[in-house]
Amino acid sequence: MQRKRCARFCPDIEEGADAVMVKPAGPYLDIVSRVKAVDRLTQWQAYQVSGEYAMICAAADRGG
Repeated sequence: MQRKRCARFCPDIEEGADAVMVKPAGPYLDIVSRVKAVDRLTQWQAYQVSGEYAMICAAADRGG
């Protein structure tokens, strides 16, 4: 499944994108990390949406 997700970015990079934004960032951080390790020329931006951030904080408060 990770190859399928990475394939989403390839056309943008091949077309010469200056930056790639990943939104929401949470579920894709592992993939962004792996792709960024290979492609150092493209600027990667990961955006955390407020609802997702609130879920992370609630889980941390509950010890999960």
